[in-house]
Amino acid sequence: MDRILFLCLLLLMFGLASCSGRVSEEQAGEEILVEQEAIQMDPIVAVPMPNASDPDAMLEMYRPLGNEKFSEGKVGFEFNIKNHPFGVKRPIMMSINGSNPEAVTHAVFSKSLSKGTYRAAAYLTDESGLMLKDFGNYVDRDFMVGDSRAFPAADEPYLLVNLPHDGAALKLGDPLIVDFLVVWGDMVADGLEVKVSLDGFEYQANTQEVLQLNNIPKGDHVVRLHLLRKDGKELMNAFSSISKRIIVE
Repeated sequence: MDRILFLCLLLLMFGLASCSGRVSEEQAGEEILVEQEAIQMDPIVAVPMPNASDPDAMLEMYRPLGNEKFSEGKVGFEFNIKNHPFGVKRPIMMSINGSNPEAVTHAVFSKSLSKGTYRAAAYLTDESGLMLKDFGNYVDRDFMVGDSRAFPAADEPYLLVNLPHDGAALKLGDPLIVDFLVVWGDMVADGLEVKVSLDGFEYQANTQEVLQLNNIPKGDHVVRLHLLRKDGKELMNAFSSISKRIIVE
């Protein structure tokens, strides 16, 4: 009888210990979830960073010519680079009609393009991939393919976005770099500002700074950049507003 009672007590003690272990594990799991939620609930903040700079580097575009017309098919491009280590590690970056910039490792090349009006904007970068923004570091050119018309208001300031790329994927906790350039305008002298928005967060940039956005939660997001006049007048060109989709995993 005493042996049976002793065994029952052992079983009871073992059961209590197991339950206590499970409760502790559940509590630990809940605490981790609370901590993760707390991290994700931190507000998005923007931290200005210094721009890349190399005033001696120069990029020239020989082709296409301004408002040159081409037949549908291959369009020739020709660049000249001065005072810059051009190559695979430091390519020319070129964006057509606001698309993701692509790396160009040859000064002379061609692209197949269908009917339409195009703006090719090319620029140089530093060793970390940030856009060089000094005069001469970038160049743009409008041209037409097939039966198409030139862009209206071609002399208005517009946005050129280096980062982020549309479809960029980040890990939770990684910062998002926003790197842009205002072309055909001076933000201070012309009274311009760039509004950067994401998930209700907004930041007004009054200079061409690089921004680091922190605390972006998991999920799909859209980063929007709008070039605005401080006097309230709207810009009427196709490239004064750009959106980029990003994914935080």
